[in-house]
Amino acid sequence: MKVFERERLNGHYGVTPFVIGNTLSSLPFLAMVALIPGAITYFLPGLHHGYQHFLFFVIILFACMMLVESLMMLVASVVPNFLMGIIVGAGIQGLMILVGGFFRLPSDLPKPVFKFPLYYIAFHKYAYQGLFKNEFVGLTFPNV
Repeated sequence: MKVFERERLNGHYGVTPFVIGNTLSSLPFLAMVALIPGAITYFLPGLHHGYQHFLFFVIILFACMMLVESLMMLVASVVPNFLMGIIVGAGIQGLMILVGGFFRLPSDLPKPVFKFPLYYIAFHKYAYQGLFKNEFVGLTFPNV
């Protein structure tokens, strides 16, 4: 980020080319990180068969990693210290995971602060819903 700030202040480099270049350069690595561990974690427990479900699973993983990388770039541009950036980024991620709907139902979240702004901002909510719908829609369970 320091090189980018220096080049931007000198007029050699703008914000838009940096964001586009950084995003395009990270796409292949994020795709590999979503595909290889995603294949292991999808097929090992025996989730839905078929390439459509697996492809949807990988796309959700890829989108989540892109969002986390974008969030950390935003934190890195605001926070000047590396260690403080990690702490702030982990705090934001932890807060978003807590209000995302996995640990507590949305109806059980405190209303004024957590439910209305944070529950709908947290991308974990949408990832959980997509993953659960990918796995459970269309299944029938026998009556025991």
